[in-house]
Amino acid sequence: MKKAIVTGANGFVGSALCRQLSLAGVSVIAVVRNAGANIDKIRDLPGLSLVCCDLSEISQLPQRISDRDVDAFFHLAWVGSAGPLRGDYQVQLSNAHSACDAVKACADLGCKRFVFASSIMEYEIEAAMKTDDTPGINTLYSIAKIAADYMARAVAGSLGVDFIRAVISNIYGPGETSPRLINTSLRKLLSGQHCAFSAGEQMYDFIYITDAAQTFVEIAQKGLPNRTYYIGSQQPRPLKEFLREMRDQVDPSIAIGLGELPFNGVSLTYQEFDIHAVKNDTGFVPQVSFAQGIQNTIHWLKEND
Repeated sequence: MKKAIVTGANGFVGSALCRQLSLAGVSVIAVVRNAGANIDKIRDLPGLSLVCCDLSEISQLPQRISDRDVDAFFHLAWVGSAGPLRGDYQVQLSNAHSACDAVKACADLGCKRFVFASSIMEYEIEAAMKTDDTPGINTLYSIAKIAADYMARAVAGSLGVDFIRAVISNIYGPGETSPRLINTSLRKLLSGQHCAFSAGEQMYDFIYITDAAQTFVEIAQKGLPNRTYYIGSQQPRPLKEFLREMRDQVDPSIAIGLGELPFNGVSLTYQEFDIHAVKNDTGFVPQVSFAQGIQNTIHWLKEND
C-alpha cells in the first residue's frame, strides 16, 4: 500500500491510523470536517495531506482530491458516535447515507479497497431486538451502523469495490477524551473518586490504540473482500477481570464498586465473532498487553491532566 484516504482523520482512532500509515511510509490523504478541525495529532506526520470535507458533502471528494492512485479508503467518519446525537434519527440516517456516498467516492477515485469501521454495538442491538424489551433511543446509533454496513457493502459490490468490514470492540489508550469506560474510569481512579460498576460477569474485550490502528492497516492490505474482521485483543474475558487489572495498575489497594450498578445491557458470548480472522488472514496479533496499555494510558493522563 502506497497511498490511502482516511475520513475522520483527526479523531482518536483516525489520527492513530494516520500515524501508523505514515510510519509505514504510506502517503495519507486525511479528510476532516472543516478548516477549524483540531489536527494537532496529525499535522506534522510525514507524507500527510489534508482535505476539508464535511461528511454531508463526502460525495464531492473526487472533485477535491486529484489523486487517482489510492490503494485503500478507510471510512471512520461518523457524526454522533457519542452524546445526545446518538439518539437523533435524522443525524444517524445521514450517516448511513454518507457511508454509501463514501463508497461511491471511493470508486470514482479509482480506489478498489473500502474499509468500513463497524462496531460491536451492531451485534448488541441485534440481540436486543430479539427480546421483548423496548430499545433505548440511543440505540439509533447502533441501528444506523447496521444500515450503513449493509447498504455500503451492497453499493460497493455494484461498483466493483472490495468491501472490508472492521468490527471494533473497545479501543483505549493515550489521546482518548471520550466518555468511554477505560478513559472515564482511569480518570476517576487517578483523582481519588470512587468507581461503581456492574458485577462485570459479561464477556468483554479491549485493544490498545496502536494495535487497533495496525489491525486496520493489515486488513486493508491483506483482508479478503466481504469478510468481517474483529478488532480486539483476540482474548476476551469477563469484564471484572479487566476492571481489577486496571485498578491494580493505579493502586491495588483501591476498592472498586463491582456489583454496585445493575447490568441492563445485552451479554455477548463472543462466539458471534471470528476473533482469529485477522491472525489467520494477515498474520497480525496485538502486541500490547492490557496491563502495559493501561500503564501507557496512565502515564499520558498524568502528563496531560
